[in-house]
Amino acid sequence: MSLTGTGCKAAVLCTAVVLFGTLAAPAHASLVPPATAPALVVPAAEIPSPGDIAAAKSSESATAAQVTRIERILADAASAQELTFARTLEANNAYSDALVELRTRTDAAAVATARAASADKEQAKSRKEIGQLAGDLYRNGGLNPALSSFVAGKGDVLEQAATLQALSAGRSRAFETAETTASAAESLTAAAADARRAADDAAKTAESLKAAAEQANAAQLKAVSEAKAQRTVLVGQLASLRRTTTALESARIDGLERQRQQARLAAITAAADQAAAEQAATVSGDPASPQAQTPARAAVPAPAALAPTAADPAPAPAPEPAPAPARPAPVQSAPVVPVPAPQPVQPAPAPSPGGTNQTAISVALGKAGKPYFYQFGGTGAYGFDCSGLVQSAFAAAGKYLPRTAAEQFAQAPVHVPLSQAQPGDLLVWGSAPGFYHVAIYLGGGRVVQALNPSAGITVTDLSMMAGMQLYPVAARY
Repeated sequence: MSLTGTGCKAAVLCTAVVLFGTLAAPAHASLVPPATAPALVVPAAEIPSPGDIAAAKSSESATAAQVTRIERILADAASAQELTFARTLEANNAYSDALVELRTRTDAAAVATARAASADKEQAKSRKEIGQLAGDLYRNGGLNPALSSFVAGKGDVLEQAATLQALSAGRSRAFETAETTASAAESLTAAAADARRAADDAAKTAESLKAAAEQANAAQLKAVSEAKAQRTVLVGQLASLRRTTTALESARIDGLERQRQQARLAAITAAADQAAAEQAATVSGDPASPQAQTPARAAVPAPAALAPTAADPAPAPAPEPAPAPARPAPVQSAPVVPVPAPQPVQPAPAPSPGGTNQTAISVALGKAGKPYFYQFGGTGAYGFDCSGLVQSAFAAAGKYLPRTAAEQFAQAPVHVPLSQAQPGDLLVWGSAPGFYHVAIYLGGGRVVQALNPSAGITVTDLSMMAGMQLYPVAARY
């Protein structure tokens, strides 16, 4: 797959945002489908007609003006395509996160159901004991048969009194136990019903977002095909105006687009360095101090990701450090009832002895060419989504990362400016805290990633993805 107007590999579609949640907590806001992306196709009215091209050849100035116009159209189309690809990434990520949410809700419902079943058994046992006690009292005129010998006056008086008191206390405990188990059963049964409803809601949300992702993917492929056809027309017009060949003009336009991509990446990197330097200056209290001149290598606040535009972007201001994703408030627990421990959904693979980030890189590179797959977890059974690939690769190195892109970034022990990224660091796309894509940095301006259903797992130049809301801070484990 190629970016129209650049001849470069497209960077599209994947996973990120944190979803915790147990029992009946509300669905995460990140599961809302992303906004509709702008169209990639240039309106026909903007494309010069054959008559326009012929008229432009009348003078050098007219030719130059028409060449500039066409180059602008191609640059705008490339920028629109980057933004559209980012929106498609969000759509696929929303579906992947919905599947994570569904798994969480389903597991919570299973645990709640097990607790309710155990409480029902305890309640049934208590009811049986109370029934037997009530029957004994009825048949013996309100006295337990065990009390008969004591009422008859046989035996030591003090011993009789102590025994009567013990039997009375035991009967009281039986009634108290019955009351407690009944209350626990009622509470846990209600909790289980809430958990099942939450799981059902999560399933419906996942189905809805699956449809949205599939629609986005299909629309993206169609738009790219149409934009490619338009690019062919526009490049042909440039070749005619400049009296060259379409091959030469296509290569020239590709070069111009690479320059824009590299300039955008350089602007993002510079903005991150500036933010780190400003933070160091604030901490040291002296802008001229050595600390102020060296970008921070611990957690740093990141400037906002730069949105793609036709022109080279300016560095963005620096917001506060990315907060960790919020967790829903825990559900109030019911009275404790013994329950069977839930089985783990998927045990983590055994770590490789002496594993390092280079091990994670090697594992990820070894999966290049395999499919991108977000159904059934996206963690390797049939393929990977972006965060599933990262989690699997680092697990092979003995490092167990969270499941989603947002969690993987937020829980990293170290964050550094993009310019200080090292092989094995994680790069993310989107805005904090709801990142929607993650990749493993290889060094040399390249990343390995589970990109999209069309490209699968691939190695990509980072500059080609700079206009898709590349976040200017790297995470390090």
